[in-house]
Amino acid sequence: MNKYKKLLGNSFIFAIGNFGSKLMQFIMVPLYSYTLTTSEFGRVDILTTIVNLIAPIIGLDIFDAVFRFALDKGDNKKETFSTGLFFIIIVSIVTLFCGFALRFLPFTKNYPVGAASILLVFTMLFSLISNYTRAIGKIVQFAVAGIINTFVMGILNIILLIVFKQGMQGYMQSMIWGLVIATVYLFIYCDLYNDINIKFFRLKKFRDLSKYSLPLIPNVLAWWLNSSSDRIFILMFLGASTNGIYAMASKIPNMLSTIINIFFQSWQISAVEEYNSEDSKKFISNVFDAFVSFLFILAIGLLTFLKPIFRVLVSHSYYIGWKIVPFLLLALIYTSIAGFLGTIYTATKKTLPIMITTIYGAIINIVISVILIKTYGVNGAAIANAISFLVVSILRFKDVNKAGRIGLNFYKLICLHIVFFFIATLDYFTSDLVVAFFGVICVILLLAFNKYTKLYLKVITSKIRE
Repeated sequence: MNKYKKLLGNSFIFAIGNFGSKLMQFIMVPLYSYTLTTSEFGRVDILTTIVNLIAPIIGLDIFDAVFRFALDKGDNKKETFSTGLFFIIIVSIVTLFCGFALRFLPFTKNYPVGAASILLVFTMLFSLISNYTRAIGKIVQFAVAGIINTFVMGILNIILLIVFKQGMQGYMQSMIWGLVIATVYLFIYCDLYNDINIKFFRLKKFRDLSKYSLPLIPNVLAWWLNSSSDRIFILMFLGASTNGIYAMASKIPNMLSTIINIFFQSWQISAVEEYNSEDSKKFISNVFDAFVSFLFILAIGLLTFLKPIFRVLVSHSYYIGWKIVPFLLLALIYTSIAGFLGTIYTATKKTLPIMITTIYGAIINIVISVILIKTYGVNGAAIANAISFLVVSILRFKDVNKAGRIGLNFYKLICLHIVFFFIATLDYFTSDLVVAFFGVICVILLLAFNKYTKLYLKVITSKIRE
């Protein structure tokens, strides 16, 4: 029982640290919709999407390797951190030079490429430092850094977008300064300067880190093709304005995504610590069952108040985006299941199956996206996403299940899907009041009959008392 309490307890700490920052992101949605045109928001969304794609590729995804190796009790953590950091510094210098050169190319004229290159550098630095601090147990500082990052970004967004009307440049600069200040905070308050020395750099350590992370690079590209290539296809076939609507619609499911990511921050640690325990299969299966249940409960809760949320938060020009959200939520559920199963691979440092399964999903996504976007427009992109991540989830589950590491309550999963599709259908064909009535009843019943609800409430109560 202690391992479950530790997992939920760590999740609760991460949740406290992330609550304020995610609330700020939620508040920013209407600000973006009223200060940026659909075309402008579509362009900066593409830039930030590309930054998130490129960062782990040019950085060899060394951030994840540093996190995984630093979790091992016998690891020389100073060697691991210094080796990863000096590599990222070299990559950052090259990145800034390339970003400066790209500014003068004709096709980058309407995009803030210089700001994007700086954002890329600090994305890599923050990813490395924050992953390392989490691995060495600095959970509170890690959580506070997340709050600092988003609050700085939120305040600067208000100043630069509303007061100074800086548009896309203001949006990018806000993100940069949020990362800069959060990185500086972690460096100072975690005493990381004691762990950094050029003498700690080891070529052998770099080879070990790279051996772990290199299979993750094709996985990153394939995962991006799975999760973000829809933006490119929408931009190509439907235009920047439609991509802006799609990007804004994605912000709503991202509220659920932030909760999932909070859990993953804790689960990655527990998966490594408990993988070789005697009852690891039972532990992983129980956590998986609880995770999938709460995924669907949260998604159904969001569907229940979907249209009222859109009316309150976004301008009229973005309102039509609510019709995309049910498909985006389904894609998010399958993405999260695939991510959960992926952590089981990383616990053993076997990253090749992660790459292979994701590549299969990416190929399926590209083919289906081209077909469905031409046929069903922007909804086709979200449907393609859901299908591709469903395939990835099935492939990973079969592999992990074959290794005897996980079980599944199949009938419960079917029931959760039925309830999800029922509420989604009500959204399209009935009034908000009818949706709210049935949605609230379904959520209450699902929580009441979920055996993990009592444990979760017990842990939250004890943490609040502490």
